[in-house]
Amino acid sequence: MTIGELRMCTTLERSNKKAAGEILQAQDGFTRDQNSVKAEQAEANKASDELRARSVALFAERDAIAALASALSAKAESIKTDAAKADFEAERANLVEKNRVHGDDTERFNKMQQVQRDRVGALNERVDAINERHKTVNDHVEPHQKMVASWNEQCRNRRFREEDELAIKKELAAGK
Repeated sequence: MTIGELRMCTTLERSNKKAAGEILQAQDGFTRDQNSVKAEQAEANKASDELRARSVALFAERDAIAALASALSAKAESIKTDAAKADFEAERANLVEKNRVHGDDTERFNKMQQVQRDRVGALNERVDAINERHKTVNDHVEPHQKMVASWNEQCRNRRFREEDELAIKKELAAGK
């Protein structure tokens, strides 16, 4: 091949190597980010499972308080003595406190649930961004493969003079 053809092949080969390096770097970054998101998704799923279990416990506690309130209402009608009235008031105060604590727990749960929703929303945005980035990385792969195929077709296994190759390498090193 002529020195001009060899120069073109050498330049194309360098360009291909640079593009391959950039693609590999982008793919490595994508894989790293994807693995990070998968780990965060696993944590978010665990937190969601814990919230579901807490929700079930809160509903059971609410139902238990409602049952106690019904029983206490029924008991109110049968109070005859001062001692029974004192017991009733103690039970009522206890039930009011349980209900207050349950309300506080429910409020904390609702806040935790909102934090989890926000976390999942942010995570979904990261997933969308990673998927979009994956498309752009893949968009570079096919053109690069075509460039490599072009180099293989035009340059692979072609004979050239070593002196020409050395001269071209010096030119490229000098920035010409």
